[in-house]
Amino acid sequence: MPSHHSAANSRPWVITIGLSGPSSGGKTTTARYLRSILPNSTIVHQDDFYKPEDQLPIDSRTGLANWDCPEAIDFETMISTLTHVKDHGQFPERFNSLEDKNPVGSITPSDPISDHILDGLRERIISQIPSYDRTNVKFLILDGFILYVDNQLRNAIDIKFYLTAPYQVLKERRESRKGYATLEGYWVDPPGYFDNIVWPNYLTCNEPFIKLTEAMEAGTESGIYDAEREFLRQNPMTQKVDVVSSADSSIQSMVESVADLLAKRLSALSTVSS
Repeated sequence: MPSHHSAANSRPWVITIGLSGPSSGGKTTTARYLRSILPNSTIVHQDDFYKPEDQLPIDSRTGLANWDCPEAIDFETMISTLTHVKDHGQFPERFNSLEDKNPVGSITPSDPISDHILDGLRERIISQIPSYDRTNVKFLILDGFILYVDNQLRNAIDIKFYLTAPYQVLKERRESRKGYATLEGYWVDPPGYFDNIVWPNYLTCNEPFIKLTEAMEAGTESGIYDAEREFLRQNPMTQKVDVVSSADSSIQSMVESVADLLAKRLSALSTVSS
């Protein structure tokens, strides 16, 4: 639960929102749209907390640096940075986001969402916050491919989303990207990197979400999937996480889905906190 403060209190009410899921699932694009929708909002990118390249695990089969496993992330620094932003409303001195310099999406980006649509989403979301809190609330958006594997980080996030898509969609999106800014310079995926590194690690790190998504998409005619879904929801990683698939939808549809769910979650938070 977020720490709740009235407008009379000098300390803001900080609400943390997590956007996790596979590489190229739409997390960063959605995070940037949420930042444009939500007042007083900041993004913390997990990709800004990669360890130096010479400290990355090496994949035993390919001999390539593995950027897609939990061991590649400095969770301790990420959590301390998150805490600093929540306490002070800004990043620590000398913090520099490399991820904000990276382009998002493929080389054929989708049409931008109109200001009219964004204004409507903003109004719907803000209407769920009590009027006396609207000038005092701050939103901290976390964007990362493995936000929920670390217990401490997961428990620090108030509202959680998992954005996903099928293998072929993710592969095409990832392989259409030019590369990524890193501490050492610039990283471009070697041939076969998605199939050899990205996808296997995704399956390993996010198994509960993959099974949950499959159960959701399989339907509930026999009742078996209902039971399986409820069982999977008991996993600490998936509890109170909204799953959104971007497979056959535009970025606008995905952002609208996240915004609708966010409004519902904010309504529940406001009720509990009031």
